[in-house]
Amino acid sequence: MSTKKKCRFKLQCLCFPFVTPVLSAALAISVSIPKEVYEVARGDNVTIPCSFKTTVVLSKIIAMSVHWARLGKHPEDPASKILDYYYPANELDINAKYEGRVGFLSKPEMGDVSIYLSKVTLEDNGLVECAVNIAKDKDGVNTHATNLLVLVAPSKPLCSLEGKAEYGQDIMLKCFSEEGSPPPIYKWTNYDVRNTLRPDPPKSKQENGMLTLVNVSADNSGFFICTSSNKIRSASCNITVAVMPPSMNIGMTAGIIGASVVALVILAIVVYCCCCRNTEPSEEYEMEVPGEEDYDPKAKPLKNSKEYYDEKNEPGHNGDTYYDDDGEEEQEENKRSRPAMIPPSKPRSMGHSDS
Repeated sequence: MSTKKKCRFKLQCLCFPFVTPVLSAALAISVSIPKEVYEVARGDNVTIPCSFKTTVVLSKIIAMSVHWARLGKHPEDPASKILDYYYPANELDINAKYEGRVGFLSKPEMGDVSIYLSKVTLEDNGLVECAVNIAKDKDGVNTHATNLLVLVAPSKPLCSLEGKAEYGQDIMLKCFSEEGSPPPIYKWTNYDVRNTLRPDPPKSKQENGMLTLVNVSADNSGFFICTSSNKIRSASCNITVAVMPPSMNIGMTAGIIGASVVALVILAIVVYCCCCRNTEPSEEYEMEVPGEEDYDPKAKPLKNSKEYYDEKNEPGHNGDTYYDDDGEEEQEENKRSRPAMIPPSKPRSMGHSDS
């Protein structure tokens, strides 16, 4: 054998292992979807094409099944069935959510398993997968997925303020659209009190529709507008921010009010006491009864007393005690409080008898 023939033989031996896997892959089943993304406006109809190739002659397929499903947002989330088809029984099982809205465009056993989906809703948004299983053809890739993007314009966003718009405080402006597909992008712009467009304040931050303002002052007061937009259209909302001086604490205010009330009550009590101290009769109008220490023997007897009449020597009393109708008890008290007085002795008249 020549050297040339030996090299040719070795080349064939080296090439044979690489040719065999390529032929096997070509003869295995394969499922394909032409595009990675299919866009449709909410409420419209869409066609999602899917086809397969197999090593089995189509006319000789013994058994086949086709599965369409909506995949979860995360790999661990379970898939939601759209429809299942079984051949040769020609049995079609459709999920109740898609009843009357989904179906095949042709006979699946002929190699085309494309579906139509009508009246698309926002719940249809997400990854959808086509899977084909054919008896006696287990090798290859039998599934393919694509993204069904349901386009929905952003709903009018809601603007809100979180925190206290006071000097030195941090506040957050929030903006959110309840609907929007693809998810809307948010952008804040602001105007000063003279309605002039201005850049974002220093140290401010925009993220996911939230605008954070740090250490606000009167310069941050103005008119703020949030725009929510996606590839269809946009919508906006606005909010006015008025930064004010810090308000007094409610507890401090209540304490000040309470202290003021207590002070007024004390002042009223003091004033009342001062005004009512001298309401008793003045000393010059009081009637004082002299005690033993104040008794004066040279003082004239009181009017209407026994001594007074004895001194005057008026008839009709004969030394009997005189009682004043207006001050009977007072006279008795005065009599008990001072020492007995010795009536002056007078000569008896010769013209009167003892009887």
